[in-house]
Amino acid sequence: MQRIGKHTARVGEHQDTLELTLRGDLAPDEVKELFDFIAARFAGRSYALVTGDMSGLGRIPAESRRVIFREATRVPPIRGVAYYRATFAARVVNELVIRAYALATGADIAVHFAREEADARAWLVTRREQIAARPGAG
Repeated sequence: MQRIGKHTARVGEHQDTLELTLRGDLAPDEVKELFDFIAARFAGRSYALVTGDMSGLGRIPAESRRVIFREATRVPPIRGVAYYRATFAARVVNELVIRAYALATGADIAVHFAREEADARAWLVTRREQIAARPGAG
């Protein structure tokens, strides 16, 4: 696990999954550090999935969003995001960021918001199976 400000990032039990806990605002330097983590831990993978607890997420300022788009090409395509415990505001902001990321990178990304972690993990199992079922996609 790596601490990035008040946030944490780690590779999940499945090696294709990034697990996040986001607490407070997501500063531009924290976004850069997060992408450094992803680039190092997911190098050589054909895709990544993301899950995480969004209950404590604050703002994602415009400059942080710009860093996301600049850094997105350094990491494997994100093919699924399953966040849990997201507030309505966090859902709206994340949905916009994820859709813009998909447009910018061309990634086939699916998004799911769950109430609890178990539901998010169950969705990731299904998403992983969908990716594996596509010829040459996973």
